[in-house]
Amino acid sequence: MNKFSFPIRLKVLITVTVMLMLVVGVITSTMANLFHKDKTAYVRDYSAGVTEDIRTGAGTILSGYISATRMLSEVLFADYIDSASKNKLTKPIFAAYPDLIAFVSTNSEGEPVLLYNATAMQAANIEPDGVLGLAAPASRRDDADVVVQMVRTESGQELVTLTASTVSADNSSRTVVAVISPTRLKRVLRRAGAFDAVLLGPDRQPIVTTGDNGNDVRWAHMALSYFESLGASRVVEYELPDGHFIAAAGRVEAGDLTVVTRISASAAYLTARQLLNNLIIVGLVIVVIALLGGVLVSRRLTGSLEHLSQAVRKIAKGDFNVSVEIDSGDEIGQLSRSFNEMADELNVREHSLRKAQLALVQSEKMAAVGTLSAGLAHEVKNPLSAVLGYAQLAKRKLSNPESLKEHLDTIETETRRCNDIIGNLMRFSRVEKGAFAETSINEVVKKSVGIVDHQLALKNVRIETDLGEDLPPILGNANQLQQVLMNLAINAQQAIGEDGGTVSFRTAMNDDNDSVVITVDDTGPGIDDEVAASIFEPFFTTKAAGDGTGLGLSVTYGIIQDHKGDITVSAAPGGGARFEIRLPINVARETGAENTMAMESVS
Repeated sequence: MNKFSFPIRLKVLITVTVMLMLVVGVITSTMANLFHKDKTAYVRDYSAGVTEDIRTGAGTILSGYISATRMLSEVLFADYIDSASKNKLTKPIFAAYPDLIAFVSTNSEGEPVLLYNATAMQAANIEPDGVLGLAAPASRRDDADVVVQMVRTESGQELVTLTASTVSADNSSRTVVAVISPTRLKRVLRRAGAFDAVLLGPDRQPIVTTGDNGNDVRWAHMALSYFESLGASRVVEYELPDGHFIAAAGRVEAGDLTVVTRISASAAYLTARQLLNNLIIVGLVIVVIALLGGVLVSRRLTGSLEHLSQAVRKIAKGDFNVSVEIDSGDEIGQLSRSFNEMADELNVREHSLRKAQLALVQSEKMAAVGTLSAGLAHEVKNPLSAVLGYAQLAKRKLSNPESLKEHLDTIETETRRCNDIIGNLMRFSRVEKGAFAETSINEVVKKSVGIVDHQLALKNVRIETDLGEDLPPILGNANQLQQVLMNLAINAQQAIGEDGGTVSFRTAMNDDNDSVVITVDDTGPGIDDEVAASIFEPFFTTKAAGDGTGLGLSVTYGIIQDHKGDITVSAAPGGGARFEIRLPINVARETGAENTMAMESVS
């Protein structure tokens, strides 16, 4: 069972990817954590800074209003200042504080005294009686010099009242109320920007707020409760069902007020998330670039290995004329150099083996010639006897020209017969170059039968042929194929023995019409399975010592392999042995050219 394997190129890519992802992940995580810590510290410091700025601004504004209120009280109730002078002195105070709408107090008889800025009153859309109504509920806390409250007019407009205690020149104590527009205080709170901000009174009621929730300051109460429970002094983070928040608080001395600000953590850490996203994108870009670089490096690395693999496959198919380009001096370059040396050595040895094979084939031919010599002597002796006899008769019948012509014709025929026998034997036995060419299998069978027919007839063995019609030619060597068929015929005759029998040659196309099949059957004793398994091995023989070399069928097998064919042995249907040879008809001519070149180089 073959194990599943990854190509080296894929292994390199996976390794590079994993390492890059680990490195980029560690760097991204480290940078994100460092930035988050730095951003957290910055947000907390910034929240505290925003709150401090609001606290300072609100305190400054309220302190100014308190001072203006006390100055108005001192001017208004000073007995040594006449009314005209009082009017002249109060106008600059209202001009300096345009948000100061009105000033309300009581005289020594307990009657209300009202000073107001007519322009501011008109802008606030309230009447003097309305101002007195707003100032009446204001009361000073016993433990505070100043009380600041948010009031609402009948029209729904929000104003701020500032209630303070003053001491007149006669050392009498009075309560004064200033009605103020919250415009300047709201402007200070808007400095918070993205923060929600609120200015709470001592009773934690809103004085001035920002944000979309109006006077809904439950979030501020929640933040103050976290300050109290955690003992935090400036900034606190807390989690609510509607989100994660960062809050800060500060105390305004004037009026004993509290400034509370908050911001959503998602908004505060938006830049951190953007940086993290940018880091992820940059990391992915780095990974992609590194992967592309890894692909190029791995292709360069494995390209040489792939060329080596292709060259090895060519050598496995018998092509030793291959070499690999050496384009580096590293281990792969050294491997390529060693491979080229191996290929050259194999090429030299392959040429040596072909020389030895040709010598072996030639020795088998000579062995076959020796086997045929007895039959050849008898075959040539008969026509020569006829030639001699008819020549003698011709000498006696010189007086009869017609009889002389008949005898001379017979002499010519028998002489040609001897010439054909000797010619066929000489062509068979000569050393050849082994060139491949288009070859007719039927012609090869006929020539083979012509050589061995008389030899087998002397042993009482009959040859039968059944040649297929219109067989296409194959690319091969006719003389080598003739040697194969003669070897099979002689082996069959030796297996049949003195009792005689039949050797049959049949040719036909196979079922796929891509090969020519030659079938050689005999009526001998057959071949058992154990012998059939080793019959094509060199030096294997079942003959007695001295009757054979054991190389005949091995040479036969080698010749068929050179023709890209196949030979098998089995039991014949009627008894005896059957050899079946399959020779392809579509072998590329380049194969024949390669074999021709190789054979010629060693001949």
